[in-house]
Amino acid sequence: MKTMLIETGGNVKTTVFLFTDTQIKVEGQVEDINNLLNTGEIPNIFGPEDKGDICEKIRPVAKLEQKA
Repeated sequence: MKTMLIETGGNVKTTVFLFTDTQIKVEGQVEDINNLLNTGEIPNIFGPEDKGDICEKIRPVAKLEQKA
């Protein structure tokens, strides 16, 4: 989930996340997906170091959006 969120976060294209019940290996995955669908986030998925990296990656995209 973490990798998917990072890869699609700054992406302008539409992304589809599709999974079946046979792909669920840990029940916690269902809870994470439920949180993502209900609140738009997964609690505590990113640590402080991850958040800094994400901000640096998204900053140029945000500046372009601000100008538009």
